[in-house]
Amino acid sequence: MIKATDILLGYSPGRAVAGPLSFTYADGECVMLRGRNGSGKTTLMKTIAGLLKPLSGTIEKGGEAILVPTRIPKVKGFTVIDFVRTGMLAEARAFKKLDRMAESRVDDAIQVMKLESLAYKDLSRISDGEFQKACVAAALTRKANVVMLDEPTAFLDVENRAMVLSALQRLAHETATTIIFSTHDIHDGAAYSDSVLAL
Repeated sequence: MIKATDILLGYSPGRAVAGPLSFTYADGECVMLRGRNGSGKTTLMKTIAGLLKPLSGTIEKGGEAILVPTRIPKVKGFTVIDFVRTGMLAEARAFKKLDRMAESRVDDAIQVMKLESLAYKDLSRISDGEFQKACVAAALTRKANVVMLDEPTAFLDVENRAMVLSALQRLAHETATTIIFSTHDIHDGAAYSDSVLAL
């Protein structure tokens, strides 16, 4: 669940980017965030994730909110499951392996995103669409209540766009995670979202 009340977005007082905005989205809802370049989409997601403070207003998240970075390089020699494990690194002590519970969360995330057949493949040998699913899986290991993705289908072909967006909507519905993704592809985005937030 996420609820925003009269939030004003910006980087410093007197320099608002967007707002005031008010909205409420339930657990398990997949939300498309749309707007022209410079309208405040990325600023909104950074604010929800806690990377920026709203200039005014309040945000209730019911738990942790994670922003999945875009354009992460696919490093050769790194497997998909190694990459998904990076979501758990904050919980691992220096130079120690993940405990059994953490590894179980990694396995669960791999299964939710249907990456079992790719788990031990080199990142450099999977498609961009499959890699986006791995990025989401890494975020899932942190058990976030809200997962946000900034342009997750940018530069993907038609088939991979549909694969990633359908996986996001399925993930929201099956895990009761609130998913928010930004996109300029209104047609595909609308097909795989439950709500639209326009800036």
